[in-house]
Amino acid sequence: MRLWTLLAFSLFFIFVAHFFVACESFERDINIELPTVERQLIVECYLRPNEPLRLLLTETKGYFDPLDECIFVRGALVVIEHAGRRDTLTEAAFFGECSLTNPNFIPFFDDSRSRFYNYGSSSICPLDYSQPFTLTVVDTAGRRSVTATTKMLPPVPISDFTYTWNADTTKAYAFIRAQDDGNTADFYRVQLHKRRLFRPDSATAGAFNIAKNPELDVRIDDASFFNGQDIAFGTGFDYEENDTLIATIYHIESAYYTYLEGISSSESANGNPFAQPPTIRSNIQGGLGIFTFLSFDRDTIRVSR
Repeated sequence: MRLWTLLAFSLFFIFVAHFFVACESFERDINIELPTVERQLIVECYLRPNEPLRLLLTETKGYFDPLDECIFVRGALVVIEHAGRRDTLTEAAFFGECSLTNPNFIPFFDDSRSRFYNYGSSSICPLDYSQPFTLTVVDTAGRRSVTATTKMLPPVPISDFTYTWNADTTKAYAFIRAQDDGNTADFYRVQLHKRRLFRPDSATAGAFNIAKNPELDVRIDDASFFNGQDIAFGTGFDYEENDTLIATIYHIESAYYTYLEGISSSESANGNPFAQPPTIRSNIQGGLGIFTFLSFDRDTIRVSR
């Protein structure tokens, strides 16, 4: 029996050795020719009534491009037209070499100093629900151009923003309600923040603010649930006495709703090898991004007994 056992082990090791030697023949260098990716312009422009015009213009990067390469597009012609008036936005003042981590320019800010832009104007965005606003961006150096159109939507007022205590009054839940118009197709974004909307950025000594993560952030297509009905949302029993709650209801365009849905799907798929890569749809013709209005109603309450 020992002889047969030794023979069996010998044959096994010979087989394993031949297997690994054979595997070496499977190794082969394969060169994959990656297609050249054309860089696209990316626009972010959020118009606000009675606020200055601001726009962020960047471009896409290839997967193997240097990580710190400057993405800000220089020297573009940026024009916003409305009711026969043309406003040309000025490029921010650059100094030194531009990179992603050190852009080296003096940015334009929004009113909350939570977003920065590399094109801006002193012109004030008018309040007009009837006439569309048109954007044209021409990158003369790269021979690229994009266009977009948006229209201001009236804010939808918050009709009810309250809180209710649980049985032993240790915790309270918040309730937000607004009335949807059943005669139109509408889209909304509902947010609830605790204490504040933004927090000062320590890296800039408070010169720049960072948006605080909301307690609630919901996007709504009224055709699915709320057409002509109350837009109503409640939280869990998450709040205590002296908590400050801030509710915001954005009345948004279909294009912005779709854009936000695409961004959310992209974030969810990031790092998941089994997720289908989403397509982020945009209202920027010839490029990517969004050109839209931020129309909203906001209310604040303080939880007390």
